Amino acid sequence: MARTNQLSKEKRVAIITLTNEGQSVQKIAKTLNVSPSAVAKNIKRYNETGSHEDCPRKGRPRVTSAAEDKFIRVTSLRNRRLTAAQIRDQLNATQSSSSRHISRTTDKRRLHESGLHGQVAARKPLLRRGNKQKRFVWANKHKEWTLDQWKSVLGSDESKFEIFGSNRLVFVRRRKGEWMDSTCLVPTVKHGGGGVMVSGCFAGDTVGDLFKIEGILNQHGYHSILQRHAIPSGLRLVGPSFIFQQDNDPKHTSMFSVISHFFVKYIIPCVHS
Repeated sequence: MARTNQLSKEKRVAIITLTNEGQSVQKIAKTLNVSPSAVAKNIKRYNETGSHEDCPRKGRPRVTSAAEDKFIRVTSLRNRRLTAAQIRDQLNATQSSSSRHISRTTDKRRLHESGLHGQVAARKPLLRRGNKQKRFVWANKHKEWTLDQWKSVLGSDESKFEIFGSNRLVFVRRRKGEWMDSTCLVPTVKHGGGGVMVSGCFAGDTVGDLFKIEGILNQHGYHSILQRHAIPSGLRLVGPSFIFQQDNDPKHTSMFSVISHFFVKYIIPCVHS
C-alpha cells in the first residue's frame, strides 16, 4: 500500500491551536481543508507525545534526495523526448564516485510525482514565429464573435492524406495541460510519398461537398472548386449571407481567386435578395 502524505508541521500546530480555542473537529477540518479523521488523529497524537514533529515511518527510506528529484524533473523538462532510462543514466553519471545508483523504476516514480507522464506526442504543422503572431492577432480580432456569427462562416481547405508514410509514434513526457505545448509536439510538413488530395468545406456542425483533386491544384482549379462545390455548399448550409474563410495559400490569394471572392461576397447576395 502506498504511503499517505503527512500533514505539514504548520497544519499540525494550527490544529492544536484551534482545538485549544474550543473549535470542533469538523470546523477545524473545513478551515484547514483537511479530513476530520486527520484532525482527530493529530489531536490524539499530540496528546500522547506532546510534539508536532514527524513520527518515524516504517518502510524503505526514500532513495533520492531533493536535489536529485529536481535534477530528474528539470532534465525531463529541458528535453521532453528523454526516456526514464536516459535520465537515470545522466543522473548516475553525475554520481560516478558513489556506489549508490538510481534505478529506472525510481526515476519513473519521481517523474510521475512531478506530473510528468509518458504520452504519444501530438502532431502539429510546423509554424514559424511570424505565423504564430498572425494567428494570435486573428484570434484576438474574433474573440468576441457569437456562436451565430461563427455558424455563418464557411471554412474551406485542401488536405492530403498519405497512403505511404511513417506512422511511427513518438513518446514525450508532459504534464497535464501541455498537450499542445511546443516542446511536446512532433512538427509535421506536407511532403510526397503517395496520397490523395481532397478539398472540403464545413459550416457550424455540418459539412459540404468533398471533392477529390486530380493532379496539381492551381488557381484555375481552385476557381472551379469554388464555383462547383464551395459556393453551392455555402448556399445550402448557411444561405446567401455566408462568410467564406480560407488561408493565405498563393492559389487562394491570386487575382483570379480574388475575383471569385468578389462574386461570392457581392453578386450572390444580390441574386438571392
